[in-house]
Amino acid sequence: MSSYAIPICLIMYLFRKDSISICTLVKVLLCLPDVPRAAGNLSSVLPMSNYCRLFAILILMFLSFQSLLTAHATSTFLKSLKLQSNGKKLRILVPDFGTFPNLVQLTIDPRTNESGVSGFCWDVFNAAFKAIDYGVGVEIIPYPYKDGRSYNDLIDKVSLKEYDAAIGDITITANRSLYVDFTLPFTDLGIGTLAQNSKKNIWIFLDPLSADLWTISACFFLFLGFVIWFIEHRTNEEFQGSPTQQIGTTLWFAFSTLVYAHREKLQSNLSRFVITVWVIVVLVLTSSYTATLSSLLTVQQIELNERSIGFQGLSNIGGVVYNNLNLADTKFETLYTPEAYVNALTSGSVDAIVDEILYLKSVLAIYPAADFSLIATASTTNGFGFVFQKGSPMAGEMSIEITKMREEGTLKALEDKWLNRESAVTSKDFSSPSPKILNLYGLRGLFLISGVSMALALLVSTVGLVSKKWNIKNKMKILRCILRRFPEIHADSDVESTV
Repeated sequence: MSSYAIPICLIMYLFRKDSISICTLVKVLLCLPDVPRAAGNLSSVLPMSNYCRLFAILILMFLSFQSLLTAHATSTFLKSLKLQSNGKKLRILVPDFGTFPNLVQLTIDPRTNESGVSGFCWDVFNAAFKAIDYGVGVEIIPYPYKDGRSYNDLIDKVSLKEYDAAIGDITITANRSLYVDFTLPFTDLGIGTLAQNSKKNIWIFLDPLSADLWTISACFFLFLGFVIWFIEHRTNEEFQGSPTQQIGTTLWFAFSTLVYAHREKLQSNLSRFVITVWVIVVLVLTSSYTATLSSLLTVQQIELNERSIGFQGLSNIGGVVYNNLNLADTKFETLYTPEAYVNALTSGSVDAIVDEILYLKSVLAIYPAADFSLIATASTTNGFGFVFQKGSPMAGEMSIEITKMREEGTLKALEDKWLNRESAVTSKDFSSPSPKILNLYGLRGLFLISGVSMALALLVSTVGLVSKKWNIKNKMKILRCILRRFPEIHADSDVESTV
């Protein structure tokens, strides 16, 4: 092989195209025959030393390995040089929807009249971009909201290479990833539930029952006592005595049925019938009251079935919520702003709001005085990420920096700066909003059955009493008639009465 083979191969390596590999160069070194070298009239062959041949191969292998390690950095560096040489800035599209200002909000510099960005998303992007140190500027392009526009339209703009990147509250989805490259998520994954806290006051034991149910229950207790007294007081000594004793016994008996502690013995079958029906009513009433009160006092995750929930109209989670949380027969309400979230929960038009966790944290930060809690629900979304053109090396570089920021605590510090609220910490240990209280409409059937039984027993007892008095009156008339027909008996009775 000629002594020029090694330099030629090295030059080929340094300036080779991508189609020439290290294997081809090694083959050149090993397989090409040596070239004869003329010296005067003699031809002699000067073979290349095996050591030189091995040394050349090792150099080429080292250079190839070094190239593999630095290929990505080189392409990034070349892209940076290209941007710098062209004087081009990174064109970044920012949604100007403005519903959650602490996440992303466009600002206008009054001196230069240039667009700027503030908020949690921008701070994360800015910190990661500075760490990469591309040496190029950033140009913010507002993307104003118009009827029919959505975040998918913003993705399309980047996909068509009209802009280099997009930042904001943009959810990572599988379909969007087909057209653009996302960084790793810089927010919490999944969706959460925002709900009102349970009431905490000294009268919380009254909350399980509505006012009309409390009133009708008290009236039925009094009516029960009256019915039992009316039936029993003529024959049962326990319901006799002075008026004060009778009233006390009657009230005690009526309210002792609430805990099944009545000790007075009932003699009439009508009384036993009325008490049997009433005990069933009391059993259902106390069981329902206990269950509702336990829901008020027990920390638990909110149940969304058979409830009305709200979610953000511009968000991409509508189908996710419906498909993954099994919300059959649930009424949905579309909301757009943090103010609408608070008004809907406060007015009771929705029982809870389901949205991505960062949105709910934003609401709690904007309204720190609101008595709401954030409850983790399900990891059904991928969080927010920054958008870049397909194949852009910046997506990978930014992902690395986001990972570093998360490990170093920088990401948490930025989140605390924009989204922290002392009275609201994301947890599964928040109490759920008050469940639906019991009302008379839901239990009207029980009271109807009990009322009919009491009225029927009272009617039968009254008829029996009237019939008994009527029979006694008839018997007295008959006895008087007999005495009038036999005056001697009447006279004897008068004599005896005189004596």
